[in-house]
Amino acid sequence: MMNRFNAHVSGTAGGIRLISLLALIAAACYVRVQAQDPWPWDAGGNSDAVTLILLGDFNVQRRERPVDALIHVRETLNQADLVYANLEGLLVPSRGPAEDLPNKSGWIHLGPESVQALLAGNVAAVGVANNVAFGRENIMASLGVLDENGIAHTGAGANIEQAHQPVIVERRGVKFGFLQYTSKWYDEAEQMATADAPGVARLKSPDGETIDRDDLQRALDDIRRLRPLVDILVVATHTRDGQGLGGAAVRTPRAGQADGDSNIDDLYSHLPVNERLQIAEPYQKLLARTAIDAGADIVFGHGCHMLQEVEIYRGKPIMHCLGNFASDWIRVRDYRDGLVARVSVQNKKLSRVSLVPVTRDPETNNVRLVTPAEADGVRLYGKLRSLSPSTPLPLQGQELLLLDNRP
Repeated sequence: MMNRFNAHVSGTAGGIRLISLLALIAAACYVRVQAQDPWPWDAGGNSDAVTLILLGDFNVQRRERPVDALIHVRETLNQADLVYANLEGLLVPSRGPAEDLPNKSGWIHLGPESVQALLAGNVAAVGVANNVAFGRENIMASLGVLDENGIAHTGAGANIEQAHQPVIVERRGVKFGFLQYTSKWYDEAEQMATADAPGVARLKSPDGETIDRDDLQRALDDIRRLRPLVDILVVATHTRDGQGLGGAAVRTPRAGQADGDSNIDDLYSHLPVNERLQIAEPYQKLLARTAIDAGADIVFGHGCHMLQEVEIYRGKPIMHCLGNFASDWIRVRDYRDGLVARVSVQNKKLSRVSLVPVTRDPETNNVRLVTPAEADGVRLYGKLRSLSPSTPLPLQGQELLLLDNRP
């Protein structure tokens, strides 16, 4: 790499100039090889649309230069009017895995320097309601780093009222609103926002099928309050991925299931973990549809580190899990699959939603977008279609088309 390039120079000034010229050429070649050109999105007569990019887990840590994680995708992200991501970690100094998050093996906080990656990726807003937002003081300190750097956030705050506050971002006359909740956590005393204590906004599912009545009602109230204030309303959730939690719940039984029958955890327990995590649980579908009925335009999830089904409900897109985006946590180095969702807005309405898979380089762990012609593309485009049998997902250019409302 050129930042480690050292040359011992002896001889004439001409020799020095030659070495300098070779160094410049090598540096240019290095950038050309490493960087990925902006993604060739299919405009299709939609060139004046306002664009939003949605990302799954964004976790950049243990890097000398955090921005390097985005070297392949930086130009693509910066072409969008707005980027929103799930911030998978806290922007506070690490004290080591034993203290940062005792319940998650090998986990460390991202560190304040990781905000550089968010800024480099044009991320203007993040959701912070997830299972790795651990420690009330740490949560508030991380929000402070976001505030200092002008990055809006939702899903956490100084109390439950603030944790449920939306983010509203305006781009070229279009107002986008975001809400985020988590269905997974480790310690309520360290993570959940209360009337007088900091924390994150929760949406509890005790069994993968049901949703806590109080949590669901609070979320629906959030959506209904936000609806008249924005043009495009996005609800994001961090999935529970099989973590059972107690609570009074809204239940939608499976066909033929009597009350008291085995729950969804039992139903999928025989499957390997990787296969089970690719299945959107019934509570996710219940939540997505209920949120859209209440006024949401888009619902998407993250947290299980795998791709899940995408679908359309009442003309609105649902992406149950976008998987990983930039993910440096050591235990997900082999979980490379993810999706970038690109939303186009015309006349303050959804006009188009398309999807492009991402993976990460096995050596550098840098995230990159995947074309349908390459081996990873064949695998990932095929996987998403197999996970979403009821959704057509035609290939348009180098994107899978989820929604097209263009005239």
